[in-house]
Amino acid sequence: MRYLGLDCSSLAIHGAIIDENEELISLHKWASKLKTFDSRFPEMTKEFSKELSKINQVEFASIEAAIFIQNPKTTIAIANVVGAVWAFLLEQSINTSIIDNRSWKKIIIGKGNSSKDDIKKFAEEKWGDKFPEQDYADAACIALWNKRRF
Repeated sequence: MRYLGLDCSSLAIHGAIIDENEELISLHKWASKLKTFDSRFPEMTKEFSKELSKINQVEFASIEAAIFIQNPKTTIAIANVVGAVWAFLLEQSINTSIIDNRSWKKIIIGKGNSSKDDIKKFAEEKWGDKFPEQDYADAACIALWNKRRF
């Protein structure tokens, strides 16, 4: 079995796939260099949808739920990305869970308010120095949460 973890922002969708043995299989990023969210959103979600159909043997996916940010526009943008990603996963018949960031952090890192440094340190200790961006480490840990919950 393979587990896809997804960390969404208004700028990109980061993904990581792990297997049943908790080995890191691959890292993915769907992004756009366009300046506004309204122009980025269609491009990055279309790329996600197109590449998702090429990723083999993913049976379970987990998406970090949109987090509340003090800027309501950003919160809404992230929620839109999460919703679109969820819809594409459902379209591919991939079992999908949405998980609050505090919940997966508590289970995987041991502390619900883990910092970015805590997450990166954990991910690098488990899988090595394979994370060029923090969001990849988050995605890998989200995939791990999904694998371990079964």
